[in-house]
Amino acid sequence: MTRRLASHKQKGPDNEILSVLTIYEEGLSKQDIKKMTPYSKKHGVLIKSGKVYEFKD
Repeated sequence: MTRRLASHKQKGPDNEILSVLTIYEEGLSKQDIKKMTPYSKKHGVLIKSGKVYEFKD
């Protein structure tokens, strides 16, 4: 099963640019995640390979 990853940038309280990564549970589609995080521009996939996950853009 695959997991989805969404990322975006945001300013913190001290005006630093922060990268925000959100990893979603297995089974959610890209369309579902786009509805939950419409401001996120980059979407990736984590594919389970044994006990570890591989990242795919």
